[in-house]
Amino acid sequence: MVSEYNGGYRMKDKPITEYILLGALMSGPMHGYEILRFLDADLGWTWRVSTSQLYALLKRLESGGLVTSAMESQDTRPSKRVFSLNTSGKKKFMEWLKQPSSYVRDLRTEFLAKIFFFRKLSVKGSPVLVYDQIKVLESVRERFVKLRKEELDHYKRMVFGFKTATLNGWLDWLEKEAVSFAKEIETNL
Repeated sequence: MVSEYNGGYRMKDKPITEYILLGALMSGPMHGYEILRFLDADLGWTWRVSTSQLYALLKRLESGGLVTSAMESQDTRPSKRVFSLNTSGKKKFMEWLKQPSSYVRDLRTEFLAKIFFFRKLSVKGSPVLVYDQIKVLESVRERFVKLRKEELDHYKRMVFGFKTATLNGWLDWLEKEAVSFAKEIETNL
């Protein structure tokens, strides 16, 4: 995965899961169980991570220079590893947060997580993200409509029709629900 624009669409340089973990740590240092509890309580309806996946991802984020960790001793329990976001991790997260999702398949997890973090972290700019997301999806829809018109194979036309209908559903939801939610976030900051 490359971190550059390709035909107007941003390509991911990290899996969504890593950005979500960076977002969880924006609230402050946490140990693994606290991160899992935070994610389950706040994002459990849209996103999940297993315990083993969590620790592997945290290790990758640490070796990538975005997270630091330290052992914290406890009086009556075994020591625990506490993870903290460093300046590079915060910068990387904020860059990701403000970019619309390039891939329709990522909207359910990535876009909803971004809107969640705008609200949870009291970050300004959620309406801009929503409007940028609408523009991206409108552009993708136009491309599918054009491809459908040009396609001779009936099955492929049907597939483009399905993709267009899916995009119409997302656009309808963005305009009816996400716009007002983002404006409410902004008003409450």
